Amino acid sequence: MQAEVTSDYAARLLKRGYICLPLRAGGKHLDLEAMGYKPLHLRTLRKGLKELAFTSIAFQLAQKPPVSNEIARWFRDFPGNIGILGGYSDLMILDFDDEAGYRSWQGHNKEIASRTPLARTPSGFHVYIRTREPTVSSSLHFRMRRVGHVKALGGYVVSCPSVLKDGSSYSWVEGQSPFDVEPQVVDGLASLSLRPVSLFKHHYDRLLKRGFFERQ
Repeated sequence: MQAEVTSDYAARLLKRGYICLPLRAGGKHLDLEAMGYKPLHLRTLRKGLKELAFTSIAFQLAQKPPVSNEIARWFRDFPGNIGILGGYSDLMILDFDDEAGYRSWQGHNKEIASRTPLARTPSGFHVYIRTREPTVSSSLHFRMRRVGHVKALGGYVVSCPSVLKDGSSYSWVEGQSPFDVEPQVVDGLASLSLRPVSLFKHHYDRLLKRGFFERQ
């Protein structure tokens, strides 16, 4: 990906309400050095540090978004991939692991799926939606099956036109890029027939009064 294209692309998406993040060349990980952080996980090779850094930085940026000059600095002469931050302006990205899971869900949500930004990934799809209340990143379940992840607060996705080391890439579905349509607004996962945990675990946690919060 050429640096000039990346910088212009990030600026254009910012005007549409999306925050772009620099990712390491050929991969999916945040490029912390490009963002001005010390990548401790690369020095220690500790997975826990990587997850802590990525989650906390993504959450903080969604709460206190970077200004245009800062984003321009991240992508100045940048040769890597590009990501899109979840949680900012209540953006929620449905990250379907494979086409079968997406098609199964799409069959029950055709109107929303056809009117919101949609991207093809190397193995599945990303569906971009905004929610009326903040949403936390989690697993994604449709009926009894785990179909992927929810990327919202504390998360991000790899975006077009990123290319992975194996040559696979990301692309917007024709007519459904962020420059063509605005994300549909929904109440939350439940309104899309989706859950952050399996139905079995939900009922089990509820039975044991564990792991869930009742609105007062």
